[in-house]
Amino acid sequence: MSLVVITGAGRRIGRGLAIQFAQDGWDVAINYNKSEKMANKTQQECESFGVNANIYKADVSKKSEVISMFDNIVHDMGIPNVLVNNAGIFPERRNIEDITEEVIDNTFAVNTKGEFFTSQYFAQLSDPGSRIINIASLGAYEVWKGRLPYHISKSALAHMTKVLSVELAPKISVNCVSPGAIKIPEEPAEDSSLISKDKIPMARYGNIKDIYDAVYFFSTASNYITGQTLIVDGGYHNKR
Repeated sequence: MSLVVITGAGRRIGRGLAIQFAQDGWDVAINYNKSEKMANKTQQECESFGVNANIYKADVSKKSEVISMFDNIVHDMGIPNVLVNNAGIFPERRNIEDITEEVIDNTFAVNTKGEFFTSQYFAQLSDPGSRIINIASLGAYEVWKGRLPYHISKSALAHMTKVLSVELAPKISVNCVSPGAIKIPEEPAEDSSLISKDKIPMARYGNIKDIYDAVYFFSTASNYITGQTLIVDGGYHNKR
């Protein structure tokens, strides 16, 4: 049975991906930092499909916690086949003069540095043929007023995907999924409102299954496919 590690899997997209992988028979290592209650709920839902699912608390922006988390995963569950770098933060809207050093540091610490630390240590532990999938955002390519820290951190992650795909080849393939406006009914958030539905060619917001299909493709497709990005936004980026 295959094992996937998903960071930031206590809530929203990460939680949904964990449950979808479990439905498809994968064992799941669920990382969380602050959402312990939801992480436990995610674990229970994954286990209901007859797979092994464990939760691991770690702040991915801290390398020591990343190393400890992976060591515990290997001890408890074995060597993971796939890493999904989903952990991220979406700072509140700010005018440029109100963006503090703390906001910049915190955003990059999770959205970029954290994804590097997890990829770096996963690469040391993993077997040839393993996969890394980074979850970036349409915000890596769009410009939304008041979201500068988010944009530049996700742009950096999208480019880091290309760099890692070269650095870690031929052992590991590294790809990226960039969601557009994703609606999660049980966890409403502001991001879906950034794009009006009538501007999306597919005439709806995306859902977890849409994102999962892209992530699962990169998790199981030929490892000759590497350094690529799938934008999952219903065709919105082609209409502008």
